[in-house]
Amino acid sequence: MSKKVLIMAGGTGGHIFPALAIAKELKARGVVVEWLGGKNGLENSLVPKHGYHLNSVYSSGLRGKSPTTILKAVFLLSLGLIQTILVFIKFRPNRVIGMGGYASGIGGLVSKIFFIPLIIHEQNTIPGTTNKLLSKFAKKSFQAFNNTFDNKVNATTTGNPILFKPKSKNTPKLVQNLLVLGGSLGARRINETVVKIKTPLNIWHQTGAKHIEEVKDMYAKDIHPSLKIEEFIEDMAEAYAWADIVICRSGAMTVSELIATNTLAILVPFPYAVDNHQTMNAQYLSKNGAGILIEESIFNAELIDKEILALNSEKLQEMTKNLELLSVPNPEMIIADYLFG
Repeated sequence: MSKKVLIMAGGTGGHIFPALAIAKELKARGVVVEWLGGKNGLENSLVPKHGYHLNSVYSSGLRGKSPTTILKAVFLLSLGLIQTILVFIKFRPNRVIGMGGYASGIGGLVSKIFFIPLIIHEQNTIPGTTNKLLSKFAKKSFQAFNNTFDNKVNATTTGNPILFKPKSKNTPKLVQNLLVLGGSLGARRINETVVKIKTPLNIWHQTGAKHIEEVKDMYAKDIHPSLKIEEFIEDMAEAYAWADIVICRSGAMTVSELIATNTLAILVPFPYAVDNHQTMNAQYLSKNGAGILIEESIFNAELIDKEILALNSEKLQEMTKNLELLSVPNPEMIIADYLFG
């Protein structure tokens, strides 16, 4: 009998990209993988592009909605439940993996109805509503960061699976190469601030498509030895290997990539993230002496200059060692081993 896994992940890249890394590992082991996602999430463009069959169902959240929109959401969830049951009947998975997103909640409940083992993975330091509910009856829970779930869940910490293979790098003796990840949601503040720093550095700056011309115009061309400004960086493994330090938001995947590539960062949490989870993600590094957290309210060019100048050889070595201690190699293999080990 063929091994079949239904992966449930949708909405944002933070749920989808680690799920794609797990899917890639399972596919390499001969497992048949299908996907369950919502009708409007990012999964509708990403998942088929990576060669997986996507089952799109109606789904919706209930949190923070008005009575009118709650009624609409309940109707969509009821319709989505029927659609999901039909997906299970047709595909007949041996295992189900929940990675977050509204459709993952519906699929998790259906897995219980059909007595199919459910495995969940939480990407953030604070569990999302869906995974918090599913953890109560999941056969196994994995978490990217220690202490995300309470002790009752007995979760295993794996880190977040990433799609690229990290390249080896040496600990820098001083900061010369600065990677700026300003292309994510709400990262305009990073773009506007970094261009004002006075410390001469080699800078590789990802701006996002909307801001590239604006950022190019704002940089003082006579300060920095080299400037490379791009809408989007295709080879993130190369970018992290090049960087001595990164300035970025603190989404779960970014933090996990920093850990996996052993790259230090100045983290500026997006202040409007749900449950303030980006601050908690950043604190996972800063409290372990493996990163620098700067709240957006005090984030400015002078503070960046000050923090970078304070990073001498001894400090860089200490922080890099602390970062290494947080690393869990090959999380996608750990999860795949559990599924069919």
